Amino acid sequence: MHIKVIGQGPDLVMLHGWSMNSAVWHDLAGNLAKSYTLHLVDLPGHGQSDWQEGALELATIVENLAQQLSEKAVYLGWSLGGLISLAFAERYPQRVTKLILLAASPCFVRTGQWECAMEAVIFNAFADNLQDNQAETLQRFLLLQARGSQHSRDTIRQLSHQLAIENPPNPVALKDGLNVLITSDMRIQLAALNCPVTMILGERDTLIPNDMLSEAQQLNSNLTTHLLAGAGHAPFIAHAAQCQHIIEQFINE
Repeated sequence: MHIKVIGQGPDLVMLHGWSMNSAVWHDLAGNLAKSYTLHLVDLPGHGQSDWQEGALELATIVENLAQQLSEKAVYLGWSLGGLISLAFAERYPQRVTKLILLAASPCFVRTGQWECAMEAVIFNAFADNLQDNQAETLQRFLLLQARGSQHSRDTIRQLSHQLAIENPPNPVALKDGLNVLITSDMRIQLAALNCPVTMILGERDTLIPNDMLSEAQQLNSNLTTHLLAGAGHAPFIAHAAQCQHIIEQFINE
């Protein structure tokens, strides 16, 4: 697994979302690297990381991260990266000093006990369409992430330019990553966290309803939340300065 290390200061691990790679952090990472040592992970089959069968199963990726990363660090996970960060914090609680969940939910799919999520049929449609036309499906996912943001056009342009279309992930990695989003329910893990944890969510996120924040706080009363007005599913691009401020304030508390 390819992990780029830049900057100086306390260790901060950054895990990207589905279909992306660590280049998505470009602008935010450039600013955070002035104060922190960043570990920018390319998930298996994404960016510069090779693909091996089964590499995106949560237990497998957690063990691989544990072998390559610092003994202690702050973890920041965006979307799918948030689920992976939660799984890592459950397996290695002593190694996660603080956890930042950025546009991430402990459960992305709606159930009878968890209404603040998307219907499974939407994710299943993405899974089916991937087999027919990967490029078109990734473009549709970019549009879904950016839709609702006040700066949606700029967000789509930046994501498309840097990531999924020009440097597409391995097709099997895409399928397995989507399966993690569809099948994972990390509510128990979130409730059991002992480290400080904060959630950052865009007000106009089309993948995660706003009321997820209050539901998450009921699971873990120590959790703090931030709802960014006008932001979509990639708030660290469209609202970079606000995200940076929240991240740095949380780490430095």
